[in-house]
Amino acid sequence: MAYGRMGINYLAHQQQEAAGACFRNANSLDPKNPRWPYLLAVHYEETGFLDNSVESYRAALQLDPAYLPGYIRLGRVFMELNRFDEAEAAFMVVVRADENNAAALTGLGRVAFQRQQYKEAINYFEKAMSIEPEADVLHYRLGMAYRALGEAERAREELAQAGERRPVIVDPLLGIVHSHIRGAQHYLRRAAAAESEGDLQAAIGFYKVAVSVAPFDINALLRLGQLQAFSAEPEQALESFSRVLGLEPGNAIANYFFGTLLEQRGEDAEARNYYERALETEPGLLEPRFQLANSLMRAGEYQDAAGNYAQIAQSQQENAELIYRLGMAWLAAGQCEDAVPVLLAAYRLAQRSPRVTTAATRALSTCSNVTDDQKKQALAAAQAMYAENPAMETAETLAMAAAANGKYQDAVDFQAQAIFEGLKQHQQSRLEWMQNAMAHYRNGEPAPRPWESGADVYQPPRVPPLAQFKLMEGDDSLRKSSEKD
Repeated sequence: MAYGRMGINYLAHQQQEAAGACFRNANSLDPKNPRWPYLLAVHYEETGFLDNSVESYRAALQLDPAYLPGYIRLGRVFMELNRFDEAEAAFMVVVRADENNAAALTGLGRVAFQRQQYKEAINYFEKAMSIEPEADVLHYRLGMAYRALGEAERAREELAQAGERRPVIVDPLLGIVHSHIRGAQHYLRRAAAAESEGDLQAAIGFYKVAVSVAPFDINALLRLGQLQAFSAEPEQALESFSRVLGLEPGNAIANYFFGTLLEQRGEDAEARNYYERALETEPGLLEPRFQLANSLMRAGEYQDAAGNYAQIAQSQQENAELIYRLGMAWLAAGQCEDAVPVLLAAYRLAQRSPRVTTAATRALSTCSNVTDDQKKQALAAAQAMYAENPAMETAETLAMAAAANGKYQDAVDFQAQAIFEGLKQHQQSRLEWMQNAMAHYRNGEPAPRPWESGADVYQPPRVPPLAQFKLMEGDDSLRKSSEKD
């Protein structure tokens, strides 16, 4: 019976809602099998629906009256409901069939205790203890009974030995359930194997089972969330990372990934909050700081963005992309004295990059803290770019460099070419800026700024689409600085 097998698996892993649904279906389809109402009764007992549990245990015992463990479990539920006469009747069924059943004798002792028949309770508990001395919870019950009789010393002796182990109920049906429990590590190993074989959906499935068995396994939840994000399941990934943050609010990796998912949804301000939380816990993590800086750039908070890029640059001085973005942040903030040397450093690292060359050239053509030789170098670079690709951007850059070197008529000519190309490309949004620069050239003045405020060049792209995420291997994957840093 498929429903029954699924229910057993769910019950074994404490997925109670699914277990209950499966057992109800199994009972409906296989009504003469006592297994299904019995396991449904266990489900109800474990979820606190005790009246339903009584009904289901009774239904199971009607189908199989000789199944003694059912009477013990039914008796225990009656005890919880304070239905002591019915509990006694259930335990007595077992004792009449097996006078040495420690669990049933313990149940009868509990009934006697509730009736304030303390000596009788002690007799039952001591007999159960002689049969199963490992059940140290009986010391507690004996201690309480002796205390009720006023025998304080005996009570102290028993309570000092008390533990939590209850008498064993030999229950074959529950044994079937327990046989399905292999532990979270089994499923984690299977998840890792599926990942290594490239079967991410199978890995996700195994991780889900693992975290249902071990709901507090933060590493498993983190990996599940990463795989879900990589597999373009953003809502499921958010749920997984939320579970981590519920257990450990300061978890840097969960905060970082949660931020990237929010950023993908366009919730930039909230994403920045999560990047900042990640950095509060782990200030040395580079990825959260890099994404935070990018987000600050898009928000126009250039000074703060530059500060974050600069922190990363302390350990990433050969990273051309990072150095370029740091220079652009300073440039957008209007701090040429900081922007120029940084963009020149980026140019040395990436001379073949058109955007890095353009940024360095425009900085040298518009900033005041440059030498005449640097202006000439900027003109030479701009001429080379235009010769290779005569387009709007290169024409505009060449016009700036020409004006910086006092060649204003050349600047007017090249700016006119840039405006013409802009009209052809329907770049009307940039025309006002380009015409303003043209007016400066006609007045014998250099360009006022390398780009207009809020230009696209100051807007770093968002994190890549979820399906393009690089799978990370954990904490160290976000920390790219060396140990000495």
